[in-house]
Amino acid sequence: MRLPSYWHTTMARLVIRQLLYDPVRTGLTSLALAAIVAVILLLEGFLEGVIEQSRNAVLDRGADLIVTQAGIKNLTLARSVLPQSTRADIEFIQGVRTAHPLTGLPVIYTQQDQRAPLLLFVYDTSGGAHRLIDGAQPANPREIVVDRSFARRFGLQIGDPVLISDFEFRLSGIADGAAAFFSAFGFARYDDLIDFYFESDLAADISTFPLLSFLLVDLVEETDANEVAARIEAAVPTADVFFPEDLAAQDADLGRALLGPIFRILVVAGYLSGFLVAGIIMFAAVNARTRDFGVLKALGFSQGFLTGSVVVEALLLAAFALPLGLLLAQGISVAIETLMPLYRVPVTETLPVVRTAVACLAFTVLGALLPVRRIRGVEPSMVFR
Repeated sequence: MRLPSYWHTTMARLVIRQLLYDPVRTGLTSLALAAIVAVILLLEGFLEGVIEQSRNAVLDRGADLIVTQAGIKNLTLARSVLPQSTRADIEFIQGVRTAHPLTGLPVIYTQQDQRAPLLLFVYDTSGGAHRLIDGAQPANPREIVVDRSFARRFGLQIGDPVLISDFEFRLSGIADGAAAFFSAFGFARYDDLIDFYFESDLAADISTFPLLSFLLVDLVEETDANEVAARIEAAVPTADVFFPEDLAAQDADLGRALLGPIFRILVVAGYLSGFLVAGIIMFAAVNARTRDFGVLKALGFSQGFLTGSVVVEALLLAAFALPLGLLLAQGISVAIETLMPLYRVPVTETLPVVRTAVACLAFTVLGALLPVRRIRGVEPSMVFR
């Protein structure tokens, strides 16, 4: 039988008064649910941050086209080696204005007992740090720019020595957003590359290290980029050509493939935790109000009405918890990025927020249905005992 409209009003009043009757319990319950929401948003944010950083690592290099070794489809997690003659071959092609060389070298920086990976980009005229927050780009021999997370971790200031494999650089600048896949970037000039190979202790045979990894191609204005890309691949069969957006998408896909399954498992675990927390909270609430439900049954309220009131109560608690959880996640995100700037944790991306909100409402409702059998077993006669 359909409930009269005034019963819906009665249900709303009953639920609101119940929540206001014990504001401490209501606040703690909302806080517990908000903590679950914050954890889920932070996990989603970590994955989004990795994908964003890997994409920006490509886009920040600045080019119309990017040339890699044939078969290499990534910038930051792949070893690309191009013949040195490739630059001259590409610059001879119609529509190409210039091709800027770029070499990527993964190294390990050591300071006392601390070690950290550093992806060193060696460039000539383009491909250096995209955003500087202190200092200047390398202009003198043996100068280097590093990401602010790297400088902060090792307490580096402008002018400090940066010793990499027994080769001493001098810190000329500190960049922002120069990191991907939990590794900071460094930027040095090609003038120092040969000296670095000869004087460092990386290897006895420098032939094992590339002199040229990528080419950042600038095109002549009003030139069809697709036609130029086709000409390059036809003229240089040892190379592949990408638009920066396409190569960035490849790096982002790699990030999803490497870390996506792990974070999805953690997010699902967060959903299950939310379901259990909501179920325990609502079961305790129903168990504490067993006599109240008996009174309502004695007054003629149906099982459906009582079940609906519990579900509505859970939905209101979730509605309180969602913005609170978002604020909590945002605060933790800011703290993480301030204390550990190597990581990006964007928690306000639209799709993850919507997905988390829907999941929160779903597991809260499911949790509220757990104590339904307890309500069904309440007898009105208990009121008169």
